[in-house]
Amino acid sequence: MTTSMARFRAGAGALAIALAGGLATGAQAQISPGYDMAQAPSGPTTAEIVVTAQFRSQRLQDTPLSITAVTATTLQARDQRSIADLGQFAPNVNISQGSSLYGNAVSAFIRGVGQNDSNFALEPGVGIYIDDVYYGTTFGAVMDLTDLERAEILRGPQGTLAGKNSIGGALKLYTKKPNDTDTGYVEATYGRFNRYDLRASGNFKLADGWYVRISGIAKGSEGYMKLLDYGCANPGSGIASQARSGGNCQTGSEGGGNVKALRAALRFAPAGSPWEVNISADVSTDKSEAVATKLLYANNSAVRSYVAANPTGGVPFDSRFITPAGSYTSYASYCNGGNYTTVFGFPYQVTPGFCASPTSSADSWGVSAAIDYKLSESLALKSITAYREAKGEAGIDVDGSPLDILTESVRMSHKQFTQELRLSGKMGGLLDFTLGGYYYKASDRQAMRVEIPSVMMDFLTNDPVSNESVSVFAHTEWHLAPKLNLIGGLRYTHDDKTYTFHRYNTDGSLPTAGPFVDVAGTSYPASWVALPLGGPARLIFPQNFLVAGLDGVAGRYKKGQVDWRIGLNYRFSPELMTYAQVSTGFKGGGISPTPYVADQARSFNPEKVTAYEIGFKADLFGRKLRLNGAAFYNDYRDMQMTLYVCPVSVSPSPCSLRANAGNAKVKGLELEASLRPVEGLSIDANIGYLDFEYGRVDPNTGVTAGMKAPFNAEWQASAGISYRMPFAGGSLTPRLDWDYRSSFYNNAVNLPLNNVAGRSLFNARLTYEPADKVWSVSLGVTNLFDKYYMNAVNENASNYGVVTGVLGRPREWSVSVRRNF
Repeated sequence: MTTSMARFRAGAGALAIALAGGLATGAQAQISPGYDMAQAPSGPTTAEIVVTAQFRSQRLQDTPLSITAVTATTLQARDQRSIADLGQFAPNVNISQGSSLYGNAVSAFIRGVGQNDSNFALEPGVGIYIDDVYYGTTFGAVMDLTDLERAEILRGPQGTLAGKNSIGGALKLYTKKPNDTDTGYVEATYGRFNRYDLRASGNFKLADGWYVRISGIAKGSEGYMKLLDYGCANPGSGIASQARSGGNCQTGSEGGGNVKALRAALRFAPAGSPWEVNISADVSTDKSEAVATKLLYANNSAVRSYVAANPTGGVPFDSRFITPAGSYTSYASYCNGGNYTTVFGFPYQVTPGFCASPTSSADSWGVSAAIDYKLSESLALKSITAYREAKGEAGIDVDGSPLDILTESVRMSHKQFTQELRLSGKMGGLLDFTLGGYYYKASDRQAMRVEIPSVMMDFLTNDPVSNESVSVFAHTEWHLAPKLNLIGGLRYTHDDKTYTFHRYNTDGSLPTAGPFVDVAGTSYPASWVALPLGGPARLIFPQNFLVAGLDGVAGRYKKGQVDWRIGLNYRFSPELMTYAQVSTGFKGGGISPTPYVADQARSFNPEKVTAYEIGFKADLFGRKLRLNGAAFYNDYRDMQMTLYVCPVSVSPSPCSLRANAGNAKVKGLELEASLRPVEGLSIDANIGYLDFEYGRVDPNTGVTAGMKAPFNAEWQASAGISYRMPFAGGSLTPRLDWDYRSSFYNNAVNLPLNNVAGRSLFNARLTYEPADKVWSVSLGVTNLFDKYYMNAVNENASNYGVVTGVLGRPREWSVSVRRNF
């Protein structure tokens, strides 16, 4: 039995009790044809949830899609606070905060399809939406789940349904709308690592038809990863200690948070009026520390600490810089001083002076306006207009040591404008339809300092990126019989993108080519390097020669794409609905973002999926048990992958070229369940299985038969149980949640060094609430058994001899007090 399967079976007891799934309380639903509410039972039942995945409000159980819908009540009960938490309780979904390599970004995959690189040249594989406004980058997407009504996780390509193409699936967040009640709440949390959360929301009626809602958060915590001064912690090592008082070797930390956000919403909805207008504005500032990252493998004998009297000696970069296994410590210095590297066999001293900041920040703001106008009883128009900006910076110390192998500092900015128009209507009882158009325009910029001494690189970038997309779409639902529906969808999208490359030496001059041999005494630019050849001869070497000639080079991508969907669903009874569908989706093409020479700045085409899916949705035993399942097969083509050996038509070496380089077949199963056997007892669980098989793959990617796509866990499961019981004039609710994920690979080229081990995590929570529900107090523990695990592993052993892991959070306790008004 494998380790991952042993862990899976160890947690399967909880899953067996729960059966499978993760749904929760909700609002009153619109009933689809074929469902008779008169037959709805009394007593404890699974609650109805309304979703809008098909452009209109429908009961979750009437929607022929694979969806996990989670309401605000369940998010609060599970203490899910960030968008990165949503992947814990949905099958075949992998969401986490990305490595600092990609700035303040989210890494999101659904059914093995997604994106973990936030470079603006690449599109998200999983679309993120807030109130139907598409967010066009993974940068700045680590959003707090503030004042939500519900979250919808849609699995599979959403090419004909989402505001913009979402090949793997979509995460849709819906905030609470202002209404005619004067209500609100204040919540305060304190926990381990000096965690604090302050949350508040208020809803007010200004006048008949005018309502406003204001919400805000302020949260923070100390970092759980300690940064240690290597020389201080290891006296006599040959590496100098920084001055410290009192014997304290800690220089800083990683993993800490500092977030503040404010949101205001205004709603105009007079009784009897055909108009409804919702206007919202939000602002947030995230000044968090870099993601907690630990050195796991170190083997690069060419990089050593510099000893002036013995330039061929010194301390090599090896396992001495790996902190003890299981510890939350690192020797990362984020600076480049104190070592040399070997270039063409000669020792080259790294010039001190560049230090990156161990931060991962993202500041953003946005405004949106949604206007609904009811043209008639059977026809309605909707307009959604929005503008957003985000900017931030991050520091990266790839080697996690006081030596310097690769150090980066990145600043990113994103601006986007979106406009969507929808015309929705009915034709008697025969047809529901939506026709629409969508426009997206983004202006982005990525500026970096990149230092890689072993390849003589220390340069600046300042790359603007423009992205414009226009689409038209149609969605139809034909009611062929009282219980039989035919669904058809079509979307055409045209993308136009431009990426312009700028490369400078750190003094502002342009990189030049070389090298050439000179004699002593000849002057040369400060950005060049001299290596001794013996006697007066030297090798005069221009730093950054690998990116010479790139400044001002621009690449452009223009292409149109058609997506479609066709499906049938049939309700056999009030308890059972089944569906089958075929749909397509794509992830837009672009420009390869890491050229070494001008002719590598070339475009790549979209990657595409054709997905075949069958599923069922069942409410059994008087709606005490909800059981939803799906099976799917994806034909995945033209995958966007990196070539490490360029084709003969391109300058051959070095190469890191993005190209359409592979096909794959992906099969999977998903099962979700929600059980309410007696009053107060809730049991939720789910299980997902994913089988990924590459077909044709370009051998220059390094991928071979039998390898798996990144972030593709074969098994995933979760379960939760809670019981609300009378206690001290109110109620006491204990809750236990389990989250399991089998191992997966971080890189397309699967190696043991980039395998992320499987893990089981448990969270526990205990809540007391008086009978009037005016206030509540909760005690929570996450990672109950203090599991030491990784969310990702960044491996670059062949080029730099480095592997680092993104550490998951250790066990943490918290106490929350909430007051409702």
